[in-house]
Parts: sequence; structure tokens; C-alpha cells
Amino acid sequence: MRGTVKSGDTQAVVPGVTHDSRKVIAHGRLDGNKSSEIPVVRDVLECTGLERQKVSLDAHHCNPLTTAQVHRNGGSYLVQVKGNQRILQKQCCSSESSGEVLGENIEYDKANGRATARHTSVFSMKSLKFDKRWRDSGIKCLTVVKRESLEISTEKATSETSCYISNIPVDKSCGQQVADETARAVRGHWAVEADNYIRDKTFKEDDIKTKYGNQAQITGRLRGLAMAIIRGTGTNNFQEMIEEFTDSPESLKAVLKQAKFL
Repeated sequence: MRGTVKSGDTQAVVPGVTHDSRKVIAHGRLDGNKSSEIPVVRDVLECTGLERQKVSLDAHHCNPLTTAQVHRNGGSYLVQVKGNQRILQKQCCSSESSGEVLGENIEYDKANGRATARHTSVFSMKSLKFDKRWRDSGIKCLTVVKRESLEISTEKATSETSCYISNIPVDKSCGQQVADETARAVRGHWAVEADNYIRDKTFKEDDIKTKYGNQAQITGRLRGLAMAIIRGTGTNNFQEMIEEFTDSPESLKAVLKQAKFL
């Protein structure tokens, strides 16, 4: 889920995107300069039935009303925890430092001139005492992902640690299964975030102003369609492909025919 209203805008879109195909399957609209995406996401979860499914959300939506909504309706959530929930973040750090690792997943990959190692660990949070506003969220699991990357050309190394809470039960008997599942979910969420970067930087989504009706949803879906068509060519460089289309309309026509758009 994503979408914000910038100063001067009167519309923006919050799309829900699948992890596997990265297709947009839901849209919510923010209207007005003071509109917030947090209640819009809750509305989208309700009206689409996604509150009964498995959903991942970024730290902006680490909100007890949102997590409780999903838990109450039988869905599963995976939500990143950052400094906007300072006390909960401290509890996550405490669970990692003193808790028992119930499952681990380690992955390596090499792409775009970078070698990356991801170490995912899961811990139980079932016995923790949370502030009363979190009690209806059913928090049971902490997932900690440590990612180390190496830029091959420059040999520059970077590392980061991310924490996620979930209402998925975890113990020794299912710890490995939960670690594998949440590792896939985190990677899927990061892939969606990568698409958000393409929307913002390559397609200049945040620079497009819309004021009337459902213009934001329409233009958002058109960008999603364009991304799907370009991704179908196998390229990882969207900007390069767009420039090729600009220089050679015949290349664009060929790709559209390949995608059976023409």
C-alpha cells in the first residue's frame, strides 16, 4: 500500500499491489490537502476484503487500528516497525536480544552489480505485555531481517536491520516455516517498494497534479499498465526502455504487439 498527498495536490492514489505479479488489485483515493493515507488504507482493506487475506504494510501503517482490523477479520499482517512507534520498536529490539530464535532463513543473490546476503530470524512475542492500544492486534511474531550488501565495482559494503511484527503464531514446531514465509513476504514487499521508486522517479508520479473526479486512479492504472508491459520485455532499466521508445516508435509498436496490446 502506498500514496501520499503533497502540498498543493488535491488527489493522490493508494494502490494495493500483489507480491508475486506486482499487479495493482485495489485503489483508494485521497481527497484534499489534509487527507491521510492511513484511514484510506483501512477503507481499502475493508471494501476489497483484503483485511481477510495476507497483507504487508510499511512502517507508516504500523498503527493499532489497522493491525487490529486485519486480526479481527481473520487476516494476517506483516508490518515494519520504525521510530514512529518508539516503545514498540524497543520491545522488538528487546525480543531480538533476549529471545530464542525459532527459525532462520538465509538467502544470497547477485544482481545489478551488487552481492546481497539476507538473514531472517523469527521470535515469539506472545508473552510480552503490550500497551492496551495494541491488545486487539494479536501480535505474536517478530521477524528481524539483516541485509548486507556489497557493491562489486567499488567494494563498498552496507548493512541494515529491519523489524516486522505479525499476528502469525510461531513456536519451535513451526518456526522454520514461519521464517521462510515471512522472508518471502519481506522480499515481496521490497519488490513492490522498488516499483514505487520507479513510479516516483521514472514516471514522475509525484509531479503529476490531478484535481477532478477519478483522474488519479486512471493515471495510476495507466502507469501500472505501462510498467507491466515494459517488465514483459525482460529489462531492468525502465528509463533506458522509455528512451528507446521515444527514439524509435517502431520499437514501442513491436513491444505492444508482443504484449498483445495492439
